[in-house]
Amino acid sequence: MTTIAEVKNLVAPLLERHHYLALVNRKLIIKPVRHVLRFVCIDRRSDPFTFAVDTAVNLSFLNFGGWSLSGGRMLYIPGRLWDTRDPESLQLLRDMIEFEALPELRAINTIDDFVAHRSNDPENSRYFFANLNCLAVIAIVKGDLDKAASILEAGLASGKQDCVPKYYPLLLARDRQGLLDFFRKQQLNSIAALKLESYFEPAPFPVELQGATAR
Repeated sequence: MTTIAEVKNLVAPLLERHHYLALVNRKLIIKPVRHVLRFVCIDRRSDPFTFAVDTAVNLSFLNFGGWSLSGGRMLYIPGRLWDTRDPESLQLLRDMIEFEALPELRAINTIDDFVAHRSNDPENSRYFFANLNCLAVIAIVKGDLDKAASILEAGLASGKQDCVPKYYPLLLARDRQGLLDFFRKQQLNSIAALKLESYFEPAPFPVELQGATAR
């Protein structure tokens, strides 16, 4: 079971070299955090010396009470474990994070980048397309309320969407501003739950940028 001190020691060289990184508990996050939350999770195992490492990409305006490891991949070398007693494995991991994982994560900056990343993931895209709530929320913040309503109505009718979202009455009323206020508040709640306030940088939703361009 890796300790927080061991995690800090592992990532210290990365933090020194890259100003855009921050360590929050066991999560190496890319800052600033706007609409897309990108991080590397260094997680414990039952074994006292070995540990698991995953990347993750999420939307910060979804409802998170805790960290979700969706949208990423496991970092591993076949036939080898990450082990705190093995300096060579730790350096291999640092290199994998620095030269593979971080460039991948840093390329995902916008909601459109997130959609492209999740849609083109050969192993996990099916989970993205099965998450009807996420698809509807993305449509909402991009300004397509009819598409969002269609996604949820079809999901509720088929049973693929098993509960009515709290924002659904606002969507039925086509209350765009009410919906944006809802997701902005939800975003702040999720950021607070993950203790990311110091790294959060508010940003307009895509539909708000469209409105500014039109003016």
